[in-house]
Amino acid sequence: MKKIAVGIIAVFGLIFLQPAHAEIAPSIVIVDTAIDSSIPQLSSKLVQEVCILTSGTCPNGKTFQEGLGSATIPKPQVYMNGFEHGTIMSLIANKVNPNANIIFIRIAGMSKTGTMYSFSDLEVTRALDWAIANKTKYNIVSVSSSVGTHNLNKTGSYCPIKSTHSQLISNINTLINIGVPTMFAAGNNGDISKVDFPACIPAAIAVAGSDYNVDDGNFIGLWSNGGMDVDFYALGVYDTQVKRAIGTSASTAAFSAYWAKNYKGTYQATYDYMKSITKPIKNYKTNTTVFVDILK
Repeated sequence: MKKIAVGIIAVFGLIFLQPAHAEIAPSIVIVDTAIDSSIPQLSSKLVQEVCILTSGTCPNGKTFQEGLGSATIPKPQVYMNGFEHGTIMSLIANKVNPNANIIFIRIAGMSKTGTMYSFSDLEVTRALDWAIANKTKYNIVSVSSSVGTHNLNKTGSYCPIKSTHSQLISNINTLINIGVPTMFAAGNNGDISKVDFPACIPAAIAVAGSDYNVDDGNFIGLWSNGGMDVDFYALGVYDTQVKRAIGTSASTAAFSAYWAKNYKGTYQATYDYMKSITKPIKNYKTNTTVFVDILK
């Protein structure tokens, strides 16, 4: 949700939750490439896997599958050709909030040679369909999708929203109304005024990235996109057992997990709380004041 005040949070959803499900631990949905569900710290928190594809097939040979194992692909392919991205995002989320349950939705198909098929906002839209339908069952409190494109409009509004995106936008708004944010990575082009699509959608939460502790000065990553459409900056550098992750993808996964850790019962209450714990500091790129906090 775009607002004039921008928060930066560097870290290591409007209906109240139904009382009948209060005992269910909060769940975060990670929409990404694939996951290695054999990693102990992930398997212990992975409560559901979903596969939604338009190219390639899920483990069941179809384009949709739900149930444990649905988002998993075999080794070594899960660590090749970009498929490792989803596992890394899951490890970061678990590092920030080890108590949160994880629901992983795979949207990247794999060719017979192990390469990744391209995917688009269509798969993301269908993933949000699933999140809406299963919000109460799994106590979903945030959705993280570290995907995007910087193929933006050259004139007029830079955010390339088209009529074909109406369902995506509707789903983002529906999730807000039931208490759940949809977070997208701002992108890693070093663009100080424009973020990726779909992060630029007004109802989405755009997460940009920082490098260092706020006391170090140059806290905004030179690689991070920015601008007025950024809602929060979050730490985008993490070491995982797979490899070091640097970028706004990492920021988004981390912030989604931190949101779940600090969920206040509604979307707006949590958003406002996140803003309230930030501190003012100069953005050296644009010489404007943003709000910053380091979450230990």
